[in-house]
Amino acid sequence: MIKKVLSLTKKEFNGYLNNPSLYIVVAVFLVIWEFLFFRSSLLVGEASLRGLYDLMPWLMLILVPAVTMGVIAKEREDGTLELILTHPIRELHLILGKFFGALLFVSIPLFFVLPIAYSFSQYASMDFGIVAGQIIGGILFAACLVALGIFASSLFSSQITSLITSVALSFVFILIGTELITAVFPVCPFYCNKLFPTFYICTYYFNSRNP
Repeated sequence: MIKKVLSLTKKEFNGYLNNPSLYIVVAVFLVIWEFLFFRSSLLVGEASLRGLYDLMPWLMLILVPAVTMGVIAKEREDGTLELILTHPIRELHLILGKFFGALLFVSIPLFFVLPIAYSFSQYASMDFGIVAGQIIGGILFAACLVALGIFASSLFSSQITSLITSVALSFVFILIGTELITAVFPVCPFYCNKLFPTFYICTYYFNSRNP
């Protein structure tokens, strides 16, 4: 099972690397993410990456659905899904391979915070343990959105419909973890934590602020 999943993961990841349009999406994501961060961080004058991760969920809202919209929908649209399933692989192997392939690709931009953290450390004290924890948290958050994107992609044969559905679902779950919802509807987080514990913890982590 592991060999099949790793083989499918490698195939999916190489497919993303050979897709020029995704490089444009990642480049736009990084430019907007870091521009918005530096615009405010220079005013605050604090050596912290918290502002960077406050912005991340909302920008991931576009990046991850753009990457995952064709995971299943494109295979169904091209008529290759049935052909793939005729091979000696289970549906679970296929889903896991596509999941890890997409997760590896969307995790790459998260490591671009390391040069920023290093440059900050030259002028102020920077705890790289916190930086590592933030990167791990970002990857786990991305994993939640990737899973949601694959689910949306499995519902439709149109990539655009899958993209819109994935963005809408991700927006709802991210919004649930914001202070706006948790303050006005305190009972909402309780039920979300019961129904979707992993996703709620990730969204609440990135949207909550310490006083």
